[in-house]
Amino acid sequence: SSRSPWNTPIGRRPAYHPQSDYHVAALDGELTSDPTQYTYPVYEVTGRTRRQPVRFTGVFSEVRRDRNLKILGEPTVRIPIPAAAEPAEGSDSQLIIIDRNTGDEWGMWRLEKEGDGWKATNGSHYNVRWDGVPPRDRDGDGFTARGAGIPYLAGLVRRCEIDRGRIRHALAFAYDYPRPEHVYPASKSDGESGDPRDLPEGARLQLDPALTPTDIRELGCEGPCLTIARALQRYGMYVVDQGGRPKVMMEYEATARWNGRVTAETVSPIPLSRFRLLQWPDAP
Repeated sequence: SSRSPWNTPIGRRPAYHPQSDYHVAALDGELTSDPTQYTYPVYEVTGRTRRQPVRFTGVFSEVRRDRNLKILGEPTVRIPIPAAAEPAEGSDSQLIIIDRNTGDEWGMWRLEKEGDGWKATNGSHYNVRWDGVPPRDRDGDGFTARGAGIPYLAGLVRRCEIDRGRIRHALAFAYDYPRPEHVYPASKSDGESGDPRDLPEGARLQLDPALTPTDIRELGCEGPCLTIARALQRYGMYVVDQGGRPKVMMEYEATARWNGRVTAETVSPIPLSRFRLLQWPDAP
């Protein structure tokens, strides 16, 4: 929705965290963008797509039309999954299903075929027309999808956005050492770092807006990299997950069909040292 923090530009006079330099200095390694594993294929369905049983061995987060969250333990849920759908490579084996007509979004983690249906560890049901900030349930537990408790689609860079040369939302960012704390718009964290220099999940980083397009090109960042860099200046990126390396989340190769246009190294010319940490807001 238009009120979503994911769709809200940072603005010309952002409030930066007073210890921005201290936190940014702890971001090790180079920024990556691998679309071939540990990311999300996106399959679109309609009301005619056959619903298949998915047996969850963990939990399923269901956000209903009244916007209340219900967390179901080890349920079997019937989800419209295309016959040719395949989860992403990597042990997370994730999958996103979208119904554009209704806005329904289903996300599944560690998904695999099982007989005439499917088996997954955790899953979720949300709606892409809402604000991308799922509620907590009555016990105070957060939405189980993803480390930060947000829908999988939030922040994902898709092929159509690179084709048009403009991304109109903040990006999703995973890195090695987030802290176990979280800030808005995250509702939880899977981080484990005890280092105070590291970031809570939900923290928002902005690429230095003083860099001109010419400056960015001189870093070796052109084409899709430049499109992503401009989005990182206007919208930034949110820490959403613990990952094996610093990574912005790109749609999975099998559904995006990047064919080498985007690789793991596409955004590597963008130096992590040129980011700024924004002051996180209080939850509304």
